[in-house]
Amino acid sequence: MIKFGYVMGFRNPRELSKLGDADFYTAMFEQIEYLDQAGFDTIWTTEHHFVDDGYLSSVMPMMAAMAARTKRVKLGSFVLLGPFYHPLRLAEDAALIDVISNGRLRLGIGVGYRREEFDIFQIPRKERVGRTLEGIEILKRAWTGERFDFDGKHFNFKNARVLPKPISPKGPELLWGGMNPESIKRSAKLDLGFACNLGSGEIRKYHEALRELGKDPSAYSVVNTRQVYVADSEDQAWDEIAPGLMYQMALYGKWLDEGGIDTSGRYRPNPDALRKSAILGPPRRVIEQLGELIAQTPATEIALGMQQPGLDPKLALRSLKRFSTEVLPVLRRG
Repeated sequence: MIKFGYVMGFRNPRELSKLGDADFYTAMFEQIEYLDQAGFDTIWTTEHHFVDDGYLSSVMPMMAAMAARTKRVKLGSFVLLGPFYHPLRLAEDAALIDVISNGRLRLGIGVGYRREEFDIFQIPRKERVGRTLEGIEILKRAWTGERFDFDGKHFNFKNARVLPKPISPKGPELLWGGMNPESIKRSAKLDLGFACNLGSGEIRKYHEALRELGKDPSAYSVVNTRQVYVADSEDQAWDEIAPGLMYQMALYGKWLDEGGIDTSGRYRPNPDALRKSAILGPPRRVIEQLGELIAQTPATEIALGMQQPGLDPKLALRSLKRFSTEVLPVLRRG
């Protein structure tokens, strides 16, 4: 049965929002606590740095806070930017969060792409893949709880030990985040799940790469995202989320262009295309559209984006509650 997650970027752009940061975060934790009670499977955070709208940069402290405020929902990063972490510190933080959450942590990891972030952190962009790959290997070794040495290009140390040992038997589940064909294949080679905001074609390529390596795709998580919003009508839903969604696509498009990443025009503030790609409207329509997506896309989990940048959190919570009571039970029944 497919699982359902919820993506939170904690973005509060001043040009769209009237809330101060303290009130905004209070509203976000109201959503987090509701998600835990409403039967969602995972709450996912995202990560970027030095963004005017307050885009979440402190992912690990946030997931620790979420762990303390929830009891059953899993907590994940979608995705954590690997090059900006020392892997031993990341291993320590992740292990602690896994312990205090009783094994509820999942880590999606990507290599990043924003030039500004690499410049300010003084990390050469050309090292992003190498640093992240070494980091993943270090995480796996660290979570055994045993002492170990590591001799790599970017990290070298001896006799390291990370405690407490995670509750999860092999440590938190790891997923690889990426978009291009090479990155999709790398996820399979690394023996990791796949975190993406792509279509069924890309997910099938990931499954093909797993099969070529003699691996069973059914043993791996594939988490996909969609913008979903429930309201009395499609027009009402679009009117409420359009400003934030247009803002978000314009910003992502700018970052990806600056990073030299070809997205074939997917990240553009095109209202017609965005409205068509979003799943929005009254419950019956949302059920039908999500049902079609589930049937056509071989994902194991769909992570919903509702809290658009600048959207009044009360409206997002209203949509979330309607989804949880009028949509989710129907989809759970299949």
